Amino acid sequence: MPAPPRPSSRVVLPLFGALVGALLSWTTSRGLIDDTYITLAYARNLAEHFHWGMTPGITSNAATSPLNVGLLALGFLVVGPFAGPDGELALGVVTTVLAAVAAACAGHVTRRAGVSSWWAAAAVVVVLANPLLVSAVGLEVVLVFTAVLALLAASVAGRPALYGVVAGLALLSRLDTVVFVVLLALVSGPVLRRLHVAIATCCAVALPWFAVSWWFLGSAIPDTFVIKTNQKNFGPDRTYLQGLWTHYWPNTPVAVGVGVAGAVLGVVVLLLLLVGLVRRRDAARRGLVGLGLGGAAYFGVYSVLGVPPYQWYYVPPAATLSFVAVVGLGLLLRDRARRVVPVVTALAAVGGLAASVPASALPLPWAYPPVFGNFATPAEYRAIGADVGRIVGDQRVTAPGEIGLLAYSCDCEIVDQFSDPAVLEPLVEARTEEADPVLRQLLRWNYARRAPGPVQPDPWVLRWRSAAVKPPQGVEQWTTTAGTWRTKDVLVLFRADG
Repeated sequence: MPAPPRPSSRVVLPLFGALVGALLSWTTSRGLIDDTYITLAYARNLAEHFHWGMTPGITSNAATSPLNVGLLALGFLVVGPFAGPDGELALGVVTTVLAAVAAACAGHVTRRAGVSSWWAAAAVVVVLANPLLVSAVGLEVVLVFTAVLALLAASVAGRPALYGVVAGLALLSRLDTVVFVVLLALVSGPVLRRLHVAIATCCAVALPWFAVSWWFLGSAIPDTFVIKTNQKNFGPDRTYLQGLWTHYWPNTPVAVGVGVAGAVLGVVVLLLLLVGLVRRRDAARRGLVGLGLGGAAYFGVYSVLGVPPYQWYYVPPAATLSFVAVVGLGLLLRDRARRVVPVVTALAAVGGLAASVPASALPLPWAYPPVFGNFATPAEYRAIGADVGRIVGDQRVTAPGEIGLLAYSCDCEIVDQFSDPAVLEPLVEARTEEADPVLRQLLRWNYARRAPGPVQPDPWVLRWRSAAVKPPQGVEQWTTTAGTWRTKDVLVLFRADG
């Protein structure tokens, strides 16, 4: 039977989570990766102009997480009267609140499991200090972790209607959370018995957005599905399955090692929980098994898809399996009370180590995260974007491959497939034609209302040139240092007619 909870844990855990979220936000505030600013650009335009797009003049649909954009837009509105349109501060507010909710959900799970709330606190630290997660703050990594923990809490509580609501929100945070939605429903008897209620409430929450997106934006799903599944620029040996070892490990072995350590332990604990299901089928044990299987299945699905090894794609399996490692271990040791305190102390030490690894090598707040692959540091991109905006004014400029912080800071019409559907259209057609018959038909239905205009000429062009050779002279050029990659490149601004 679950142990009677201490009343204070319901208050202390969310406050603890908020503290961890605030610390995480401050640490990362000046070193966010470039893709984060794609999301922040969408959120700022939504908050300021009620417009869905990266730039104010073009409607686009390349924000992977509509819920994340909406929450960040609320963050802009909250901080606006005090600090102006400060995206990093808006992100900090949202991250702090999400971390508090995640800790509250973790506490609910540990209470249902009959283990100390210290296990929940340790799990939150271990997950939110994971170098893979902290290297993608601002994308939907914290939101997805919170949504999946809320799914777990609703599954363990056996509340089908609540489960459906959370499932709808999870799908709006990332469509691929459907892996966790299905598996956590399957392990919950009360949810399965009233599955129709869960499905109905899920549809009521999620379908309105997908309908609006299909009708007004020309696609029910974000365009990033086409963009990311069609990318081959990392090379054949650097897909999702091999990417941690072939792409990231050579440059950041400590961060990658710490990032996957919790998941490896989580697989071991998951196997022990599966064995224990033969004797004990309590809701908490079933829920943790469903969560762990979801993390493993997520990794498998992305490996089969062969998508590029972006670090944030590894966060859902790493975060969920790490959570299973900590709380599952507490559940396995539930009847061995004398061992609980030493193990929790050890886990807290591991969590502290995980937090110190990315921070110890970098000044705080850091200039770039521990796992980092952009062509320029955030500070460099911020300065370049301001210069580009000053030079091009209200004219269009072609992006050089990375667009997020340039678009966010230049206050100009910088365009590529993320910001202009007309530029993306050839890629949509190519992806549709190369798909298998079922996916091809689904893509045709999805893009049935899409009618982008012709590609507009861009008077200006940004292009990368190697610093190893003398770059051609443009109107302006900037030398950059790509963070942990330790390489130098030159970004050159040309007149398109020159």
